[in-house]
Amino acid sequence: MKRKKRDLLLLLIALLILAITFTAIYFSNKNSVYKERLAEEELTTLDFYSMQEYSAGNAAAVMDALKTGNTKKLEKLMIDPAGVDALMNFADWKNADFENATSMGAGSLTPAPDENGKMDISERFIVNVGDVKYVLFVETLTSRWGMNNDGVSAAAATTFGHFDGTDYAWNGEGDDQSVLAGSLWWNRGN
Repeated sequence: MKRKKRDLLLLLIALLILAITFTAIYFSNKNSVYKERLAEEELTTLDFYSMQEYSAGNAAAVMDALKTGNTKKLEKLMIDPAGVDALMNFADWKNADFENATSMGAGSLTPAPDENGKMDISERFIVNVGDVKYVLFVETLTSRWGMNNDGVSAAAATTFGHFDGTDYAWNGEGDDQSVLAGSLWWNRGN
């Protein structure tokens, strides 16, 4: 009777070791096959629908961080947090009417993804802060031809008067009347 129990226990241990070995081999192969296929992937179609979703989500998160006045929250959204303090101090964002902000639509300021499949999508919003109108610019960086959200590459603000003075051509560039946090992907070569 003891021998049967011992043999049964040994059999169960052997089956357990075998199951663990097969599971480890399966997941090891699965990850290497995934990485191999990802490296061989040739994307040719831009996923603009996903890019728009990422842009909307990132813009809402930036507005929320500005509204709460939480600099750390905004820094976490940014790929490069340089200039976040200047953006936070540019206006009294706690009193901004982000709920009624007017979007000017989302779009890319570059003609196509770069050789690594990275591409920008940005959106400008007209926001009232008390009696003053501002324009908020949020640029999102995507990769894999728009399939991955890499985060907020730039967030910028200017007064509506300055924006109007540029004939609505201001796209986040920092100057003496504007503030820029992060760095503009679309303008990286200029």
